[in-house]
Amino acid sequence: MHLKVAASFLLLLALINVHQTEEISRDSRIIGGLDANAGQYKFAAAITVTTETSRFFCGGSLLTNQWIITAGQCVNGATLFTIQIGSNKLTEDDTNRVIVATSEYVIHPEFNPTTLENDVGLIKLRIPVEFTNYVNTIYYADSTPVGNSTSLVAIGWGQTSDDDPELSEHLQGVQVVSISNEECRFTYGSQLTDNMLCVAGSYNEGTCIGDTGSALIQIVSRGAQVHTGIASFVSGNGCQSTDPSGYTRTHPYLDWIKSIILA
Repeated sequence: MHLKVAASFLLLLALINVHQTEEISRDSRIIGGLDANAGQYKFAAAITVTTETSRFFCGGSLLTNQWIITAGQCVNGATLFTIQIGSNKLTEDDTNRVIVATSEYVIHPEFNPTTLENDVGLIKLRIPVEFTNYVNTIYYADSTPVGNSTSLVAIGWGQTSDDDPELSEHLQGVQVVSISNEECRFTYGSQLTDNMLCVAGSYNEGTCIGDTGSALIQIVSRGAQVHTGIASFVSGNGCQSTDPSGYTRTHPYLDWIKSIILA
């Protein structure tokens, strides 16, 4: 079964059709989620990506006051990023929203756009953002390998139904559980590498179009949120299928991430 890339292409915030091949199509979203509360995910970034030929939407996470982590497919070939932080809403008025633009990024040197191996990218803001009650970073340095059957939270602004092509106006969050790579290979075969992570929900909850680059979160002691994965792909059978959602694991890339953002 082929992977389905999880980026949602937008033109002036309207979803447009994107080129698809037999092996890859660019889709992902949150299925079965609930509206996030204001300030619940202060690190969440809504990113409109512009390339020479298209414009599309991705999610991301604020790691420092000047660096955002997202998927490699979200930065590959980009010429401009328009980023919203501090608001759960995509277009509705919100005084908590901070909008920034930048063109600087670093993509993992071994990113493979066909297999989605090493699907990690970092975006550098032109100037640091100020932290508020609605804008802050997510823990990442404490990220540890995620075991099987771990309770996690997937977030994103992606579609909420295969039948509705629109992005969600409101940031969504949903509880999912990690599954073993051995089990996930029944769906994705040898395309699934050890640096990838699969999750599933009790009622087919997961990611879809527009969620690419968004965070997979583990809630640890005292409610701290730790970045554990980057939304990367879904099944070609559709987002509402019983097939698991695919993420890039955060932990294997910590040394590379730190070498960039702490330099």
